[in-house]
Amino acid sequence: MKTVSMEKERPEQHSAPHARWVRIALKALLPLLILVVAIAGASYINATSPTAGKKQPAKEAPLVQIETVNRSSETVIVPAMGTVIPAREIALKTRVSGEIVAIHPDFMEGGFVKKEAQLLRIDPEDYKLAVEEEQSQVINATYELKLELGQQKVAQREWELLNGETLTGARDGELALRKPHLEKAKADLAAAQAVLKQASLNLARTALSAPFNSIIRAKNVDLGSQVSINDQLAELVGTDEYRIQVSIPVDRLKWITIPRKNGDKGSEVRISYGNDLETPDERTGTVIKLLSDLEAEGRMARVLVSVKDPLNLKTPKAKHSPLLIGQYVRVEIQGRELDDVFRIPRAALRDNTKVWICGDDGRLYIREVDIVWRDTQTVLVKTGVKEGEHLIISDLAAPVDKMYLRIAQSSSDVPESLTERSQSEESSEK
Repeated sequence: MKTVSMEKERPEQHSAPHARWVRIALKALLPLLILVVAIAGASYINATSPTAGKKQPAKEAPLVQIETVNRSSETVIVPAMGTVIPAREIALKTRVSGEIVAIHPDFMEGGFVKKEAQLLRIDPEDYKLAVEEEQSQVINATYELKLELGQQKVAQREWELLNGETLTGARDGELALRKPHLEKAKADLAAAQAVLKQASLNLARTALSAPFNSIIRAKNVDLGSQVSINDQLAELVGTDEYRIQVSIPVDRLKWITIPRKNGDKGSEVRISYGNDLETPDERTGTVIKLLSDLEAEGRMARVLVSVKDPLNLKTPKAKHSPLLIGQYVRVEIQGRELDDVFRIPRAALRDNTKVWICGDDGRLYIREVDIVWRDTQTVLVKTGVKEGEHLIISDLAAPVDKMYLRIAQSSSDVPESLTERSQSEESSEK
């Protein structure tokens, strides 16, 4: 009898496929589970994290300096440069010849001589002899004239005795009455007197005097020099007055008062000179003339300024130093006076025609102005600015009309309203 043995089914054989499917499912679901957890975590963090509030960035108003402008009457000052020239200058020449036998003690370069002081003396002996000789000629001519006058009377009586009042002819009568003789005697006397006068003039011209108060600029002769007619002996410059030739633009002549005739008053001039720019020497002068032509190079107009006592001879204790011929000086000519204008610094003028105004509301206002005068330091404005307004005198990097401003405490005449506004703005920024 066959015996068939049958093995029992083991549990591992049934569970092996199930476990395999579980592992596959776990491998598939695990990434999804991780993804879900990550998304949930991110959502939670995003929902529970603190949020930063939005804040408008603070606008910082630029800091400016201001000054209050007011109407006033201003005198136009025309600045310029000038050169000192003589007011009176002559070349002293002789009109007679001879040897110089005497000179003035101060007849030297730089020497001062007063008006009518005798500078030189040419040997007068020859000219004295000439005068004496001509005097004798005059005496002779006078004698001849008197003799002829006596003969005239004799001739007249003889004519009357011989002819009565009957005339035989005009020419015969003139000869009989010696009229040509009388005319010749008179002419001889006049000629002798003229020669004597010329000899006397030559004698007087041997002494050469200063025609005005002078300084010797140059001398060409000395004691013992032989001179001829028209030889130049010296150069004299008047010391009572110097002049300054000033060059100014033609368009500025309208501001200066220039005399039309003698006696008229010209513009006053302030003159400064010297190497010390901080404390230069100063004196005053007056505009006296306008020259008729322009400078050849710069096409500038030229006016003459009179300066009295330029060498301090009348005021020896004066603190300013003397003016020298050829010296370069600075001048300020006082021009016409302008009423109801605003004086502002030249640096406060923007784009050549505009100014910046700080309004009472603390904002910037850009204005066009009407300029009536300008120089290197100052501008005079007629319109475009109002009385009491606050002019901005400092610079702004990017000015925008109606932008807010902060007022510097160093500004002059800062109104309280603007000060309070600036302080409140600073505190709000902090």
